[in-house]
Parts: sequence; C-alpha cells; structure tokens
Amino acid sequence: MTASPATPSHPDRRAIRSFSLVAIVVPLVLTMVAVVLQLVWLPTLPDPAAVHWGLSGGPDGYGPAWTFPVITLVLSGVLPIAIGLLCLAGLRRGDRGFTYRFMGAMALWLSVFGAVLMTWSVGAQRGIADAHDAPSVLAPMLVAFVVGIVAGVVGWLVQPKEETRRATTPAGVPMMLAPGERAVWTGSAVMSKVAMAVIGLAMLLTLGAAVLVWFTGDATAGLVVAVVFVVVATASVTSTAFHVRIDEEGLTVRSEFGLPKFNVPLADIASAEEIFVSPMGMFGGWGMRWAPGRFGVVLRTGPAIEVTRHSGKQFVVTVDDAETGASLLAALAARAAQNAN
Repeated sequence: MTASPATPSHPDRRAIRSFSLVAIVVPLVLTMVAVVLQLVWLPTLPDPAAVHWGLSGGPDGYGPAWTFPVITLVLSGVLPIAIGLLCLAGLRRGDRGFTYRFMGAMALWLSVFGAVLMTWSVGAQRGIADAHDAPSVLAPMLVAFVVGIVAGVVGWLVQPKEETRRATTPAGVPMMLAPGERAVWTGSAVMSKVAMAVIGLAMLLTLGAAVLVWFTGDATAGLVVAVVFVVVATASVTSTAFHVRIDEEGLTVRSEFGLPKFNVPLADIASAEEIFVSPMGMFGGWGMRWAPGRFGVVLRTGPAIEVTRHSGKQFVVTVDDAETGASLLAALAARAAQNAN
C-alpha cells in the first residue's frame, strides 16, 4: 500500500513566504548592494590587489581586483539562492520540517558572511598603493562570521515551526511464498534530474574555484581545491544510479560502478515496508544520506523501501515498484526467521 507524502501540521503559506524572504529575497538584495559597492571602489584598489590571506592574517596572494565582486556574486548570491530555490520546490509540494528551516537560516548566514567579508576586504584596500600593505583579514572574517550567525538566527526565528508529520498507513502485506520457493526482485534507483543539476552546479563551482585560485597564483591552495573537486566528482558520479536486488541474501543496493555497496541480510530485518520519501524534508538532501537512526540511498522524491533492523535502525532506498520489493522482502525475512527458530 502506497503512503502519501508527509504533510505539515499547520498547512499554510507562511512557511513558503518566510523561507523565500530569508533564503532568496534578502540574499539577492544583499548581493546586489555588495557587488555594486565593490564595483564603485575597484578603481581605488592597488593593481594587483590582495586576494588571499594566510593563517597569520597577512596577504599572501595577489590578483585582479574584479576577483572580489565575482566571488561575492557566487558566495553571497548564487549559492544561497540555489539552496533557497531547491528547498522552495519541496515547500510548495507541502513538505515541512526542521531541514527546510535550517537550510533557510544557513542560506542567509552564507550570504551575509560572504557579502560582509568580501566588501570589507575591498574597502580595507582603498587608496593603498601596494597590496602587500593590505591589513589583516582576521578581524573582518571574525565580524563577518558573527554577523552571519546573528542573521542566521534571525532567519531561523522568522520562519514558523512546522514539523513534518509522517503519513500513517497500514503495514504492507508480505508476499505469499510456497515452502522452498525461490524469488528474486530487482529494481533501479536513479537520481532525479533536479538533484543531478544541483550536483552538476556544485561540481562546476568547485572547478571554477580551483581555476580562480590557480589564476591568483596560489598553487598550493589551487591544488587543494582541485583535489576537493576530484573527490566531489568521484563521489557524485558513483552515487547517481544504483541497482537494488532482493533475494535470499536480503536487500542489496549496489552502485552502477560496483561501489559503494550496501547489504541488509534477512536475519537482520525486523520489518520491510513501502514509504513515501521527501529527500530534503526527511534526509536534508539527495544521495547517500544519514539521519538519526536512519541511513538512506535517497535519489528522488517518491516511493521507497524502508527496512527496520532488529536494532531499530532503518535503511531506506528510493526505487520504482517499492511496494512489490518491500512485500517480497518482508516475506523472505519472515521465512528466514521461522526457519531459524
């Protein structure tokens, strides 16, 4: 039996309006103000300008002054607004919960932090003839962090508290199996186009950051960012499609590339059922996700197989025809438990 999507405890449009204000409208306005102000100040900056600071707080990397408005546009505008638009789609579907409220507050924190830090870094170099004389960045970084935290807290408070209430449905009926009958069920789990687009954007931004850092002449930092890009790209490619198999070995979920691979043996299964999954609301995003007491291969919104282990922990995988898979898995687990006794 198919579960319906989770529903908010107080369904109204306050959550949508307040989230849009916190995660989209304010970051957009703030970014526009910061970028315009920086563009006005650019002619007064040294050439090249200090664009990177070391652990001591002093400048150790130099590049073109236009680097600041570009970074501000991405860090304070593109990333927070992308987070906002991504979550907004779920809110409009009726999803609610802690994750959306937190993501809205985080988007605002990121926007404020980036705008304050970048704009301060530009203003601090106005009228300086040599970028080597640029002041320490430690104070502006601390102020930007604290102001961002305050903004994030405000963003959290202005959003209404609407906890997700999981839809309740009768437990699925195990499939009827004859004694000794063998049965196998296979399915596929492919990431949604929206999630793939988000991952692609993240990879593109990481690659752009690596190129930008290399361009500024900081080879070590560029190498670090390049390594991060390779790790992110590898993890992303190997987690976009999985094969799901249910047989005498239990539930096996294997990446299209062979790894990673997950298996829940029949002896460890207390129950199996079909549920409806909202990735953002229940897990905070797509991919291989962890939540308290639960791990999931969550690639899209929709039906999923949820396995509850004897320990109480749960494993979830989104897949087509989850109802049939869960029914067979419940039957196999029940038979295995009976044979063990």
